[in-house]
Amino acid sequence: MKTKNVDVLLKRALKSTETPKRELIQKVKYEYLKEDNISMNKTVKRSFGAMVAVVMVVVILGTTAFAAWYFLKPSEVADKFENTALSAAFESETAININETIISGNYRFTLLAAVAGKDLTSMPYYNNDEIKSDRMYAVVAVQKADGTPMPSIQDSAYDDVSFFSSPLIKGIKPTMTNVPGMNGGGCSTLAIDGVLYRIVECDNVAMFADKGLYFAINTGLFFSIDAFIYNEQTGEITANKDYDGASVIFDLPIDKKYADPAKAEQYWKDQEAQANNDTEVESTDLFEGVNWETAIPVEKTIKKLVVGSDNTIIFSFDFEHGSGAVTVQYADHFSNDKIEQTSTVNMMANDDVIYAIRLVKDVNRTITGMIVMPVQ
Repeated sequence: MKTKNVDVLLKRALKSTETPKRELIQKVKYEYLKEDNISMNKTVKRSFGAMVAVVMVVVILGTTAFAAWYFLKPSEVADKFENTALSAAFESETAININETIISGNYRFTLLAAVAGKDLTSMPYYNNDEIKSDRMYAVVAVQKADGTPMPSIQDSAYDDVSFFSSPLIKGIKPTMTNVPGMNGGGCSTLAIDGVLYRIVECDNVAMFADKGLYFAINTGLFFSIDAFIYNEQTGEITANKDYDGASVIFDLPIDKKYADPAKAEQYWKDQEAQANNDTEVESTDLFEGVNWETAIPVEKTIKKLVVGSDNTIIFSFDFEHGSGAVTVQYADHFSNDKIEQTSTVNMMANDDVIYAIRLVKDVNRTITGMIVMPVQ
């Protein structure tokens, strides 16, 4: 009988202090849901007892077990995007099932799983007309902390909040190692039954497994340096509890046996060379004749900056025509023996709108960063 079977499973769960195997969780669920051919009276009486047992199991086993039970499987999320190859990858032995939940701000974030390797997807990623085949994929579930459903893509409220998610590398500044800086990447998002699911794609970071890996999420379209704290002495990255929004950081448990220090070193050399090349070939036609000295600051982007112990300045911005972050060397833009200096870091164009980053040092040696736009 179903109630007896559930009781047996409950006793088995109570005997162990360890998180149960997925098979046990699924068996409890199976025992509760089967036998749909019994009479109505028996269903009412027996289902109540079974439900109590199941609820007790959920309470005892905790959030991780509940996450594995409640959410879509990562392979099922991939199936929703008709990515059959990735679905199979999430069912393979190389996939890492994580199922860890962290609450921040108004949201509950669950990192469900990750998988990395070559040719894992039915939808390859192109960068500069070149297929990037060695990639990592992670599945995240986002819920509202108060239990209300997340809006679907069709809802007008869907665009009211956005999330940025990316792996990060211990010991390397997060402004350098998030998804946009690693040959690009992206995410696919959908909402099902009030849960927002996201598949995040980026370069395979398993080569850095010996350093330690994180997976970070913050509210906003882009990575926010205000959402996380980087310890320059230890290389550790933590979520900033004082951030005006939601920010969480998970450990990404990729086995160190997949680390490849030589490959990782070459990877960064290639990335730096590509960045320098992009700067050299960038067209300057749009900026010819622009008087940046009279450019007007965008008020919402103005913020005080600090010089790090390594003499770097980090400025991030987010406004209607673009967003991002830059890291520059203090000495490249300011002189210690001069005050009231102004420097234009770089010029950008988006949506046919031209703007630039301006850094200003005042008489008190306080540095301010801002986006400026030329007078039309």
